[in-house]
Amino acid sequence: MHKNAHNYSHTTFRSISTLGDLRDFILTCDLKPEKKNQIRSAIKRVDELVGHGALDLPADPQVIFPLLGRISPAMAGMEAGSLANTLSRLRTAFRLAAPRLGSLRSRTPLAGHWRTLQETLDAKAKRMLARLFHFAARQGWQPTDITDAHIERFASHLREEAMVMHWEATVRQTIKAWNRLAASGHGALSPLTPPAPKRTSYWIAPESWPESLRADVEALLSQLGNPNLFSGRKVRKLKPSTIAQYRYMISTLVSAAVRDGVPLASLTSLAVAVHPDQVVRALAFLAARAGGTVTATMMQIMIRVRVIAGMCQLPEAARAELEAIWENLVLNAPPELRRRHMARKNRMLLERLGHDQHFADLIQTLPDRLANEARAKKESRFAPALMRTAMAVDLLLTCSMRRENLVSLELGKSIKRVGQPPNHRWIIDLTPEEVKNEQPLRYRIDGPTAALLEEYLAHWRPRLCPKPNGWLFPGPDGNAIDPRTMASAIQTQSRRVLGVALSPHQFRHISAESFLLAHPDKLDLISEHLGHRDPNTTRRYYARSKQKQASRIYHEHVLKVREEAGRRVARRSRKRPIGGECEP
Repeated sequence: MHKNAHNYSHTTFRSISTLGDLRDFILTCDLKPEKKNQIRSAIKRVDELVGHGALDLPADPQVIFPLLGRISPAMAGMEAGSLANTLSRLRTAFRLAAPRLGSLRSRTPLAGHWRTLQETLDAKAKRMLARLFHFAARQGWQPTDITDAHIERFASHLREEAMVMHWEATVRQTIKAWNRLAASGHGALSPLTPPAPKRTSYWIAPESWPESLRADVEALLSQLGNPNLFSGRKVRKLKPSTIAQYRYMISTLVSAAVRDGVPLASLTSLAVAVHPDQVVRALAFLAARAGGTVTATMMQIMIRVRVIAGMCQLPEAARAELEAIWENLVLNAPPELRRRHMARKNRMLLERLGHDQHFADLIQTLPDRLANEARAKKESRFAPALMRTAMAVDLLLTCSMRRENLVSLELGKSIKRVGQPPNHRWIIDLTPEEVKNEQPLRYRIDGPTAALLEEYLAHWRPRLCPKPNGWLFPGPDGNAIDPRTMASAIQTQSRRVLGVALSPHQFRHISAESFLLAHPDKLDLISEHLGHRDPNTTRRYYARSKQKQASRIYHEHVLKVREEAGRRVARRSRKRPIGGECEP
């Protein structure tokens, strides 16, 4: 039985701030030599996996374990059991050293001037300034002391000690929040030097465009949203999100052309704005801004411009020139833009699913874990939100729906109970108008998902919003929860449990990959489940190269051939007569 670190009060071991300190501390513990060696070896191995090999990483579980969560056994070059043992021994080390750990993310309540200042802030400002406030308080600084030099020390702390992944963005947000606080007259706070903009803005607000151009744009967008079905040509009513993309692309085109030197006053109509002369100027500006490369924005502009040119009835020669510009873009675009592929982060996620079974199991059991945590602390005010996230993740895994469809589920309409207990079942029915690609979707919910749904409706949903409403996932105001709020909750909980922040849409990828790993010959079936209008969409994103599978089968063939050859050679050797003479 191990003794905790507080039993070693007779030692004079210094406080533990790095993995090197933690490794040295284990030598002072009352453990068997073999156990000490195992734990110290685990600490060293962890440092090799996520550090620099110098044992200088902070001895902070909140820093170390999220980093380890991104490493699979294959990436570590270890068996799954060996990596699990290493992590278990690291946890033991942290538990033994707990009283002496100098956590770099300590949230000791603020006092004095910092506490007074914090109490004047709204929730958003508190969140954005929390790191600075606590760090400054630990340094003994006062609010009126803060200058650019203090922020440089704060940035160094985020980068080198706390190891914040996006530390630069954190510093930028902190400076902006501090300057807003200083401008509001809270005490005698000194404003900080604003962070330099990442890039010079080139945007020109539509309000400053010529009136005739604005009128053309609005007329076009209205036509796209409400097309004349009897115009004698093929038309389709576009969704508001697609119309918003047209508006954004037109604004980008106009702004880029003007920044390249085209007089804004000369763009008197949409036909003029999408003329090849203006389009070439705009694309040249955007390419130079991107370091001379073709970007996805440039490709999207040309897709929309070619449609607009037809609707504006540009001359045939001008439209042919636009087609030539498009062909040149495609020819010179990076490979990932020429063909639609899955984003790199999603490819890496699916690769990990294929070789890290423990990670795959954690994903599949994520709803159960979150639900159990909510039940364990059911009186907490955070428990209903946790159960809501569990319910959302469960539906994402079982139905593989898009985020917008998930948050807009409405009881009695898109999600409803059919039949009477105990023979009832739950159905999700999405009409073409509700789905991105206008494909109707229908899902049956039963088993554990149905049980969780009924528990959520009976005990947890009423606590999320007391106002009468029909949304499955209501916000506090009685409307459907904001999609971004739902996404943030799912990412936060998945990062905490899995070490990886998963977006709602990534669960569609996970669903498809998990099914195809077990049923690689049923691509059409998963395509129907996902609601892809074109099976080639499924094939493009989820059909894997056959090389890996072929190589694995060939490797199995080689092993089998060698084994059989070894048996034949052994049998022939036993048949040889004593003396080594060959049989006639």
